[in-house]
Amino acid sequence: MPATFQIIPLSSTDPEGSDTENEPKLLFTDALQTARELKSQGKAFRVFFDGDTLEDQRRAFRELGALE
Repeated sequence: MPATFQIIPLSSTDPEGSDTENEPKLLFTDALQTARELKSQGKAFRVFFDGDTLEDQRRAFRELGALE
């Protein structure tokens, strides 16, 4: 089963980005696109991983400024 990712925008109601309940689990390409969109909007975000991830995948999110 491939790894899934949750991209959680930080907000005033969830400044830690820890509320994952209503966020979809995405495959890498969709999650990366979501992260790019948030970065382009100047929004901070956290990423959660489920399953085995590659270092390149984690690095891609870190380079966009994601918190892990």
